Amino acid sequence: MFKALEKKIIQVSGQNYHPKALSFEGLLVAASYLYGAGASFRNRLYRSGCLGQKRLPCPVISVGNITAGGTGKTPMAVYLADLLTRLGRKPVVISRGYKGRLKTQAAVVGNGCDLFLDADQAGDEPHMMALMKQFPVVVGKNRYQAGLLALDRLSPDIMVLDDAFQHIRLKRDIDLLLMDHDQPFGNCRMLPAGRLREPATRALARAHAVILTRCPDTSPQKPHPVSCLAPHLPVFYTRHHPYLSDWISGEGTQAPTGLKSLRGLGVVLFSGISDNHSFYRTIQNLGARILDHLEFADHYRYKGADIRRIQDRAVSLGADMLVTTQKDRAKLDPREKWVKDLAVVDVKLVFTKEKRFQSFITNQLQI
Repeated sequence: MFKALEKKIIQVSGQNYHPKALSFEGLLVAASYLYGAGASFRNRLYRSGCLGQKRLPCPVISVGNITAGGTGKTPMAVYLADLLTRLGRKPVVISRGYKGRLKTQAAVVGNGCDLFLDADQAGDEPHMMALMKQFPVVVGKNRYQAGLLALDRLSPDIMVLDDAFQHIRLKRDIDLLLMDHDQPFGNCRMLPAGRLREPATRALARAHAVILTRCPDTSPQKPHPVSCLAPHLPVFYTRHHPYLSDWISGEGTQAPTGLKSLRGLGVVLFSGISDNHSFYRTIQNLGARILDHLEFADHYRYKGADIRRIQDRAVSLGADMLVTTQKDRAKLDPREKWVKDLAVVDVKLVFTKEKRFQSFITNQLQI
């Protein structure tokens, strides 16, 4: 019952519509006014100083968005951690650990070399980042306490907050607001009638820069609506660039040579992310023949029966191989035996004008 209701709300909130009186959509719109009023009141309390903010003794960069769903926050956090490392800094990524079992306490997921928590404990995105073993990752619902733990255990000199634009209780030096290029405000309605977490104008006033994601390959011919709405803000354009992050050998005989290995192959996809259709389009654009796509809810925890269904479907369709996302890979049992080769695809953010963004970061941090 609850799952069906949740699915319907997600479906409605992603659409443009004109609600009729006493309809389900009308109820969602009424609820969205209450949600928006609550979000505005909370932000007003922080601006007035009625609710206090805490500061960590090192620079803090926040990555976040104003719409529910994926805009590339985690790839952006990974990009920043890599950039800061190349600039000679010692970053740590702090995440809330959404859907992880750690409800209150902060914990180190990985120190850049060793992994300490699995996806069930830490949450999908923190575990996925820690698996890279490129930088430390810490989780904690209270980002200030998580930051103190990071300072004590890992001695970083800068913090990157993943998905923290609304976590105003912790002061930050740079607030990066990520927005989808084609649908920066969703359907322009607040949750649950739409995808907005807070009013767009207030959010843009708080941001230091906007990063547009999933931009088209062609250069923009005219200013983006966000630039018109907030002309004082620097706006950066990025694309999602897919790459082969892992290849798990099954009983197939395919030889991994990058994503071009998928061209012409019959594949079965499975994914449990916020935008499963975007994953479908990515693999389709790579030239693979998609025989089926088994879609699961975002942050879904795969069970043995799910894996058997996925494998049986690939066999029954005569698929050459299976394909999934890096986020889903982090939730799979590493001991699982696959009847088909499994390609794991991840994305990284590519800036249209990378040097301009890097100059923005170094100037803001004065490094």
